[in-house]
Amino acid sequence: MLSLSACQTAPDSSAAMKTTPIQTTPSSQPPVTSTTTVTQAPIVEADDENEYPIEPYTPPEKLESPNPLTQETPVFEPPTPVVTEPNLGIAIPSRNDYIISEPSAPSHNDLLEQARKNSQQRSQQSASNNSNLPAFRNLMQVGVNQLKSGQLTNAENSFTRAQRLAPKSSAVYFYLAQVALKKNQPRKAEAMARRGLSVSKNASRRRALWQIILQSGQAQGNSRVVSEARRALR
Repeated sequence: MLSLSACQTAPDSSAAMKTTPIQTTPSSQPPVTSTTTVTQAPIVEADDENEYPIEPYTPPEKLESPNPLTQETPVFEPPTPVVTEPNLGIAIPSRNDYIISEPSAPSHNDLLEQARKNSQQRSQQSASNNSNLPAFRNLMQVGVNQLKSGQLTNAENSFTRAQRLAPKSSAVYFYLAQVALKKNQPRKAEAMARRGLSVSKNASRRRALWQIILQSGQAQGNSRVVSEARRALR
């Protein structure tokens, strides 16, 4: 019978055990795969940084709203108009233009012709009123003497006859107006004086006729006639 020596050891049970491989059955579910997106930062080159520098941020200044009470009112100053003188073409007169020729003296024949025309005009005026007739002058002289002596009716008759000879003589109407005033007939005196004004061109005679109209207006108490006469006598 065999005996175990001291050198022999008992076999290890763990080594004697056989390793059995583990078999896994494939699963019916597909494998889950996760996709991770990676974003790549831009690559900044040194040249780009120098070309586009980044300035620091400066906050805007705070604007204060203007106070209408303390704000100065703007003064409107109109623009000064520019006066431009027109360019007028003014012709400078020559020295000959300043020379004024003396009028020629009228000849002897011209003077005679002018004197003849003046004489004809005077004779025509005298013939138109017949104041140069001897009968007219005689009647006027008689009437003036009768008026001075107070013979008013006889003086009126003499002046009336003279008026028929020279109806355009202002002298006869002047004396007829005086007779009417002395006979207290102011309306008739005014009418005779106005007829004398219609034919008289002499300033002194017209003033004498307006004096009679003023007196007749005062005698009538007619303020309109008085005002008219006073305006004419100014």
